[in-house]
Amino acid sequence: MTVTDLVGAARGDVAGLHALASRLRRAAAALPDPEDAVAVRVAADAVDVAAEELRALPAPPPPGAVVEVETVLARDLAAPLAVLTREGNH
Repeated sequence: MTVTDLVGAARGDVAGLHALASRLRRAAAALPDPEDAVAVRVAADAVDVAAEELRALPAPPPPGAVVEVETVLARDLAAPLAVLTREGNH
């Protein structure tokens, strides 16, 4: 699944990504484990950065530009997701 699949076509849905980041921040506030909360906030920050990168693309975006943003987002989400999917946290 790609960012485009999650939030829309073309440049992606920047508003959708910002909404996702906001939801992640609200979720982080409700988590009892501080390590989990930090990981979710880091993920939210990564999503916000991706939204801004998409917003900065020209319309229509150059070929591969959205995939490039998605690749960076996937890389930036790797560490927080590793924390959140550690053994015993399923």
